[in-house]
Amino acid sequence: MNAREWAVRLLTDVRREEGYSNILLENMLSKTALSAADKGLVTRLVYGVIERRITLDWCLSACADKPLKKLHPFVFDTLRVAAYQLLYMERIPVSAAVNEAVKSVKKKQPYAAGMVNAVLRNLDCRRETLWEELPTGDRGLSVKYSCPESLIAFWRAAYGEERLSALLEGINEAPPAYVRVNTLATDTAAFSAALQQAGVAHRVMSSPPHCVKVQDAAALQTLDDEVKHWYYHQDLASQYCCMALGAVPDERVADVCAAPGGKTFTVAQYMENRGEIVASDLYAAKCDEMERRAKKLGVTMVRTVCRDASQPTPSAMHGRFDRVICDAPCSGYGVIRRKPEIRYKDPAVCRDLPPLQLKILNEAAKLVKAGGVLQYSTCTLNPAENREVAEAFLLANPDFTPRALVGLPDSVLEEPAWCRTLFPAYHGTDGFFIASFRKR
Repeated sequence: MNAREWAVRLLTDVRREEGYSNILLENMLSKTALSAADKGLVTRLVYGVIERRITLDWCLSACADKPLKKLHPFVFDTLRVAAYQLLYMERIPVSAAVNEAVKSVKKKQPYAAGMVNAVLRNLDCRRETLWEELPTGDRGLSVKYSCPESLIAFWRAAYGEERLSALLEGINEAPPAYVRVNTLATDTAAFSAALQQAGVAHRVMSSPPHCVKVQDAAALQTLDDEVKHWYYHQDLASQYCCMALGAVPDERVADVCAAPGGKTFTVAQYMENRGEIVASDLYAAKCDEMERRAKKLGVTMVRTVCRDASQPTPSAMHGRFDRVICDAPCSGYGVIRRKPEIRYKDPAVCRDLPPLQLKILNEAAKLVKAGGVLQYSTCTLNPAENREVAEAFLLANPDFTPRALVGLPDSVLEEPAWCRTLFPAYHGTDGFFIASFRKR
């Protein structure tokens, strides 16, 4: 199969398995013999079609003379892949986009080849004027930004019109690439010098410490093997979260929903690899992967435990930890730029998450010793999963008090000092929420 056919296959798998595109894409690319250029094309097409699916479907429907929903899924995805090339990839010749789509359809669904050719030729002719026909209201916003109307209404109610506009403007932008310097292997100055020598454009951030913004993450693959152990990918928001925890050497820390381990490793470096971190996760395979990554980074203070954080905390672990990280499972609306399929998740299906998050947070609280710190976080933009869970926790746990967060960017919401919502458009981070508490 060529790159375009692989892209169609991946889109089918994402829909069928309801899995995350990044995981399925990584698995597929590792097993194919495609060239680096073709792998890049597959990646661009898969992410692009998922990001712009609503827009693509509207444009294709406007150029077809019969409902496209009746098409075979393979034909529909082939049309989407070709339409994405026509509308968003100027370097792809029209002939290549159209002809490859027609050839592919002829192999599996030959009856549809003529229709595919006609729709794509029509789209090519109308692509400059088609945007003038956008509908009004939320339907028009949905088509323009490829965002479901349900999510638009949800964010408007949660954050207001101005912040909704900022969220929609950034929803399809490539997320910035941040890495955290592995201070157990090098220092920020040496890592920056290595990047400069390799011609990797970057900027060392003033805060949080040891954070580097890289202009092109793919350029990091050109680094020497030794230097590749000097960093790991971690978004700016997650690094702020680790900084806010305030861990110091010789403490005991628990990370109750730890996989894939980024926060665990960063906190270990704040602790200078002295003390203990117990990192737990529901799945044994993820615990094994965290141990593998810890060894690679030189982190020796981490011990992994396979357990369900929502179930009763073992009594032997009660009150044993100075600081506890509770980065709870969430709807993920803050990382749509990285996992574009999340936007199609109906906000209504997230109603069961806050009770689960509160249950996990209540169990995590049992780990904290007197005077210790408990920190709750999510990578979503949903008040019900964020501040409302944190406030419900405080009401149910009078032995905990709010703990002011220090050193974080200013809030754009009316929030108390003990919690912070980070927005991509205002803070340059993923969408993220942090709340901090101290046990009396």
